[in-house]
Amino acid sequence: MSNTPVGLTVVSSLSNQFFFTQMAIGSNVLSQQPKQSGYWFVVLDRSDLSVVYNEFQTANDVAPNIGSYNSSDYILVVASAGVGLNRQPQGPLFKFLDLNGAGRELRRVDQVAVQLNCGSLGTFGYALVGVLGDMNMPGFEASQITNPATGPILTVQLAPVDVNGKTVYTPVALSNA
Repeated sequence: MSNTPVGLTVVSSLSNQFFFTQMAIGSNVLSQQPKQSGYWFVVLDRSDLSVVYNEFQTANDVAPNIGSYNSSDYILVVASAGVGLNRQPQGPLFKFLDLNGAGRELRRVDQVAVQLNCGSLGTFGYALVGVLGDMNMPGFEASQITNPATGPILTVQLAPVDVNGKTVYTPVALSNA
C-alpha cells in the first residue's frame, strides 16, 4: 500500500437538459448520464478504494439502501445531477446525508429552496465526501445554485492512515504539497 494520497474529484451538474455527473478516484473515472435528475451514491471501501456500491436514484426523500456498508469502513461519495430546488433532499435522505458528513452546504441548498421559492432559481448542484457510519462527523461538501450547467466540482484527497496495523484511506483537504 502506498503512502501517497489519492485524488478524489466529484463533478455535480445543474443542467436539467443534459444530466451528467462524474467521479475520479485516482485514475479510475466513473460517469453517470441518467435520463432524469437525481442523486448518485457511490460507496468506497476504505482499505483499497474499491467501489462496493454504485447507484443512482431519483427520490429526494429516501435514503439509499447501502445496507452493511453504513460503517466507518467505507467512504460515501454523493453527486447530484440536474436536481430542481423543489427536489432538495428531505426526510430520510436529508437525515442520512446529515449523519454521514453533510452540513453547511446541504443546509444552504435547503434554505434557498424554502425561502426563495423553489421554482425561481431552477436547479442546484451538490457534492459530498464523508466517512459512513452515522457518526455525524463533518465531511467535505460543495454546492452551487443556478448557472452554469456544470458545478460544483469538489476536490479532496484520500490519505492512507495506519489504524492498528491496517492501512485505511480517509478524506482530507486537498494538499498543496
